Amino acid sequence: MAERSLYHTYVRNENGLVGESYVEGNQGLALGVSSSLLDAPGTNPEQFIAFALSTCFNATIRIVQHREGTAEDSQLRTRVDIERDKIGYKFIVDAQILMPSHTREEAQKIVTQALDECPVAKLLKENENVSFRIVDEFTDEPTLGE
Repeated sequence: MAERSLYHTYVRNENGLVGESYVEGNQGLALGVSSSLLDAPGTNPEQFIAFALSTCFNATIRIVQHREGTAEDSQLRTRVDIERDKIGYKFIVDAQILMPSHTREEAQKIVTQALDECPVAKLLKENENVSFRIVDEFTDEPTLGE
């Protein structure tokens, strides 16, 4: 147990990619789960990773922007792909960061600071299959349900 924990949660899954995963306790959150490789309804692991990174990292970027006294205008768009690996599969994660009111140098400074502060980014940033890119516009338009 983490004695200094500020928050903890338990998410339980009892049937793999069929059924649902749920938060234990009184939060009452349950989601139908599936796989991106199956034609079945439900939220898949790729979407969970994209949600976690987009939400936590953009919130951290905004905290850094606020602390620096700059415009809090960041947007984050995370693409997660699944590819075959030598054994099984691997995720490829591409986080696109848009900060229209900042120069490239200002944006890079903010992103570098946020990468050291965001707990989700800390988990992912050293992985060779994860990239964080400052962009002038989002690319690769998604299709419905993607």
